[in-house]
Amino acid sequence: MKKKICTETSIAERLQEFLDKEKMNLDVVTETDGAVEVMKCAEPKESNLDVIYAGGWITCEIARSMAKKINISFGQMGNLLNHLDVKIRHCSLGCFK
Repeated sequence: MKKKICTETSIAERLQEFLDKEKMNLDVVTETDGAVEVMKCAEPKESNLDVIYAGGWITCEIARSMAKKINISFGQMGNLLNHLDVKIRHCSLGCFK
């Protein structure tokens, strides 16, 4: 069964196209039943295990835990974070290649 990412309608289609292109086994939904939520933020904000703030930042430790939570590789997680313009802080070098 595919894991789900919940996001706003305005970015759902573009995000699903990216996930399909990258062959990530994830579905984008606009209801609140996703394993992780993707939200836009006006100012850079720290993402956590449940929410990715597009344009914000995330620690390496949380990004690794989130990748395991949604069952994707660290490399795929890095690609997803790059797509969402999320910066990785306190990085263990090389995790997301």
